[in-house]
Amino acid sequence: MTKPLPSPTAAHYPSQSKLPWLLISGVILLLIAALSHQRTLTIVDHLIQDFITASQQHPLTGKVVIVAIDDDSIAHFGRWPWRRNLHAELVKRISEQHPAAIGLDILFSEPDLQHPDDALLANAILQSGVVTLPIVFNEAGPTQYVQTPAPALAQAASQLGHVHIQVDDDGVVRSARMQQSINDTPFVHFSTALLQAAGQSRLKISPLAGTQLIPYAGKAGYFPRISYFDVIEGRIPDKIFTDRLVLVGATATGIGDQYATPVSRDGQLMPGVEILANILEGQLSQRTLQPAQSWQNMTLNLAFVSLALLGFMLLSPLSALLLSFSLLIALLATTYVVALISGILLAPSAGALGLILIYPLWSWHRLDTAARFLTSEFESFKRDFPMLSTPQSTTAFHDFLDKRINALHEATHQLQGMHRFISDSVDGLPDPTLICDPDGIIRIANQAAAAYFGASTPSALIQQPLIPLLQQIHEHQNNLPAIHTDTLQAGLEIELEARDDKQRELLVKLAPCKDAKEQHIGWILSIIDVSKLWQAERDRDEAFRFITHDIRAPLSSIISLVELQKLSPETMGERWLGMIEQHADNALTLADDFVQLTRAKSGHYQLDEVNLADLLHEAMDDAWILAYTRDITITMTETPPEAHAWVDRTLFKRAIANLLSNAIKFSPDHAMIECSICAKGDYWNIAVRDFGIGISAEAQTQLFQSFSRVHQHSHPQIEGTGLGLAFVHAVASRHHGEVNVSSTPGTGSTFSILVPRQP
Repeated sequence: MTKPLPSPTAAHYPSQSKLPWLLISGVILLLIAALSHQRTLTIVDHLIQDFITASQQHPLTGKVVIVAIDDDSIAHFGRWPWRRNLHAELVKRISEQHPAAIGLDILFSEPDLQHPDDALLANAILQSGVVTLPIVFNEAGPTQYVQTPAPALAQAASQLGHVHIQVDDDGVVRSARMQQSINDTPFVHFSTALLQAAGQSRLKISPLAGTQLIPYAGKAGYFPRISYFDVIEGRIPDKIFTDRLVLVGATATGIGDQYATPVSRDGQLMPGVEILANILEGQLSQRTLQPAQSWQNMTLNLAFVSLALLGFMLLSPLSALLLSFSLLIALLATTYVVALISGILLAPSAGALGLILIYPLWSWHRLDTAARFLTSEFESFKRDFPMLSTPQSTTAFHDFLDKRINALHEATHQLQGMHRFISDSVDGLPDPTLICDPDGIIRIANQAAAAYFGASTPSALIQQPLIPLLQQIHEHQNNLPAIHTDTLQAGLEIELEARDDKQRELLVKLAPCKDAKEQHIGWILSIIDVSKLWQAERDRDEAFRFITHDIRAPLSSIISLVELQKLSPETMGERWLGMIEQHADNALTLADDFVQLTRAKSGHYQLDEVNLADLLHEAMDDAWILAYTRDITITMTETPPEAHAWVDRTLFKRAIANLLSNAIKFSPDHAMIECSICAKGDYWNIAVRDFGIGISAEAQTQLFQSFSRVHQHSHPQIEGTGLGLAFVHAVASRHHGEVNVSSTPGTGSTFSILVPRQP
């Protein structure tokens, strides 16, 4: 029979399925690299970065204090702007406590022409010596110019610094330019100028054109505030400003600049003076934040996406999904940890997008690959096995998915039909048959196997290991287990003769199963019971021996005596007639015993419910005359009045009679024979004990063989055919029982027949 060739599609499909995924992976990596470099997903990056910034709230150094031009101050001093003599008084009162520096976040771009208070403010600033004033940048068409405080105030100030902050496209203030040049003239930020006025500048300027992300210490109101009005009124604690950096700015509604920040919650805005305080606090605490460079973002995102792509090629769908979530969490956690440790804000949105897109793309690829593979294999299967093909079902819409679902449905029915076909074929075999995988795990079993191994149904054997079930089957030659683990590992076909624990003669065949590629995929085990065949062969040999030797010898003797009588008729006497009679009796006894043995082995048994105690009494009565001639006493011990069992009355009684006859035959005169019946588990134990010559251990192994006379040489005067115990063994076996012997030379023997008790 020609084996179907393996499908070319099946042989090359794994490599073909990897190529599209490699192309998809390459496109994904290029897309992630481009998105990481161009910073296209800035909105998502800002959301992530704002969360990181807001979550890094930290304690203040206590060096920064805000004097707030708040709503209470506006209510007491009137509409803004106020006269500059009031600001002069504020500077004077703050300076009395010797602050480290004072930053007036108030624009004094033009002289006050209505009130000649500029001199008072300039004098207060000059007397303080640590006041920093703001400058702003304005544009006149394409030209930028610097708008400084009034000349008198600018000359009196200790430092000047710009107060510009950068507002992103979404209206959130995240960074400030710490240094900016106008017409080739550099200007430092207001916070830097304030530190310079205090004599402790520790500015760390980012290499990106002076842009510095603001390390917000907390949400709006996090810094300590003192009302402008309270300072003027003198209602301030002593030394509240001593050695501190004092920022004076507007927080009142309508007069100050208010901005959204990364730490803003529920629409709460932050005054510009507090943003300056956050910048100043970051410089004092050496906390810096800066955006990551493009190569850093690209490295981060490509690393995590590459791990996901590699894992998806190796893992199951559930594991791949868990890997996606794990890598996404790890990506965000890495971004947070890097910002916390180094102050670099990475942009992970491109990597997060890649991790989110990979799973649906991979799922689509796997489903498409599986669908195409199943369709191809199904078509190949139908070509190779047309006898098992089933009629195709039709669908209303023949789209791509419907075709593959229909093909999978048909393939499932094909496989189910194939499995049913194999199972029914195996179940129809008359001998126990098992089909196992390469490791010896049973996959298919037939009804004969279930009956042999004592299982209720064949399904009870499924998924069971084969080796433990076969421990009861041993080879003839070495009495070792016929099938063991090394046999399965060798992978060779074997056929051997064996015997199980019930002494059944078996022919065990173990053949390896192979697929179309000659790969080992399992085993087929057959256990053939050849006990009857071999028994028939032994019976034939026994019959041949009986005819050619045992029955021939006495008949030949009779013929010889008759011939002698013909030659000398006058010499025929009583002695010769006695010899002819004895040989004829021997031949008749031998023939009768052989016929009874043959019937015991292969004849029909008529089972009836019998009381074994009565049967034993009858056998003892029949043996009484023979025992009486030698003054031998037969007694009954340990016997219940009722011992019911299903037996063939005639054959079973003859088996007991044979045991009694042997006991009398091998007992000395004036001896005693004990008979008993007792329960032994689910069996009745019928025992006959004598105190005769006994049997050696070597001779006990041959007792139940036909024509076996173990005392032929030691006690030739004891006559016998050698068929009596063979008959007892055959009767016990046909009744699903057994016969046992216990004997010691010189002390006697005990023969026991075990027969199942009536249920």
